[in-house]
Amino acid sequence: MISRRQFLLVLSSLAVSACTTTTPTFFSPTSNKKQPFDDLLSYDALGLANLIKTKQVSAEELLNIIIKRIDYANPTLNFMTNTAYDRARNSLANVNNDQLFAGVPVLVKDMIDVAGMPRTDGSVLFKDRQITKSVDYILGLERAGLNIVGMTNVPEMASFIITDNELFGATHNPWNLEYSTFSSSGGSACAIAAGVVPLAHGTDGAGSCRLPPSTTGLLGMKPSRYRMLSGEANGEHDLVKTNQAISRTVRDSAALFSMTENKNNGHFSPIGFVTTPLKRKLKVGVVRNIPNSTPIEPEVNKALESTIALLESLGHELVDVSYPIVFDELMDSYQKFFATKVGPLKTLIEKTSGKSVTESGLLTHLLAQNIEQSSGLSEQEIQQGVDALNTLPAKFADMFKECDVVLTPVAAFAGAKLDEASYKGDWNDMSATFAMERLKYTAPVNFAGNPAMSVPLYWDKNNMPIGSQFIAPLGDDKLLYELAYQLEAARPWKDKWAPYSLMYPQNLV
Repeated sequence: MISRRQFLLVLSSLAVSACTTTTPTFFSPTSNKKQPFDDLLSYDALGLANLIKTKQVSAEELLNIIIKRIDYANPTLNFMTNTAYDRARNSLANVNNDQLFAGVPVLVKDMIDVAGMPRTDGSVLFKDRQITKSVDYILGLERAGLNIVGMTNVPEMASFIITDNELFGATHNPWNLEYSTFSSSGGSACAIAAGVVPLAHGTDGAGSCRLPPSTTGLLGMKPSRYRMLSGEANGEHDLVKTNQAISRTVRDSAALFSMTENKNNGHFSPIGFVTTPLKRKLKVGVVRNIPNSTPIEPEVNKALESTIALLESLGHELVDVSYPIVFDELMDSYQKFFATKVGPLKTLIEKTSGKSVTESGLLTHLLAQNIEQSSGLSEQEIQQGVDALNTLPAKFADMFKECDVVLTPVAAFAGAKLDEASYKGDWNDMSATFAMERLKYTAPVNFAGNPAMSVPLYWDKNNMPIGSQFIAPLGDDKLLYELAYQLEAARPWKDKWAPYSLMYPQNLV
């Protein structure tokens, strides 16, 4: 917890412009004048909390504003699965000005247990599932004063590359409606890029808090393994999945991190609310490509070179390093590891329906085929894959003997179109390679356990954002936040707005 004095210092040093009215005006579709949807779009979550604390707007008024934003933007962009307006109104009784976020509305990814809400995981299989008990991470988020107003879209079971599913449909990228927001925290990233909320929850099991921010111009954080409060119903920690924020500003992410890290995690000392930029020079290891895999696209290479030039201008030393993976081995091991996840799901479906996974109708064609293929692996084959991935923590530790942080592309490709990886397709060697080519920079970090972030530092020739991934040694999450503050100050991104956002509401009509 930070002190009130620290909080006020952060607000004063990073303050956004003051609000001039307690009753924001809203965009009128009948007006010919170009104007933002409402007067509060430029505020981040801490800025909105300050408006509440200084009584320039009430938590109830702000909730109503966010609800209006959701109802206006979602028909075009499709980032929501379920709304929780009544729950959010009832939760206002639990918020107060002593909380860091003091009632600011937030969206959470539809892959975490929130009491009183459905959890579908983007699948017909779970369309009627209702949750009665919140996990520890959600309890921490709510103790911080964030008010959950709904859940965001995901690909079925967080599988594959784009945020699309049979139950809710595809989420569109506010920078270009023909593109996806990658996966799997794509609905959350879309909502922030659209200006609906400045901060949203995401989970990251192979890059899901880095890939969507990369293609939507946002900051995404993946904490160190075991660092955060548990997001699992049993109170334990998934081997690869972590919970954290996607945000428009660094301080929002750092603030939520401080409120949801497990201060007694048994592995790392808490870092608290990181509020200051980096004050030392770093040796930055650069990964330019991964041998025996598809080279990065020219625009991604331009993004990488632009980030390298920025780091050099800030006084950091850049050196080339090798990423400790072999592409073919990674793809083979990853598919074998996936079998450990879907085995229990296959059993559940067969027991529930009395049919095979592919015949049950409870999963989409692509995932059902994937599960059936995985079920053909022997225990020995699966263990070989798991053993190979278990070597990554030591390999990453060796890589950091050469440098302080590592810079890589987030993905070899700037984005993915909505028709490139449909759940209606077949699962085969081609689709498996397509997926791993887009996960090869992010997924290994999850198995290594290291913290990583995607930082929005470049927009391509078509005005599409391309993020840069920074990876730190295990447990050094603080270093990433300090670096993020420095990069944010050097190349600000908060006020870069997508054409299909609430900053240009006439485009969403």
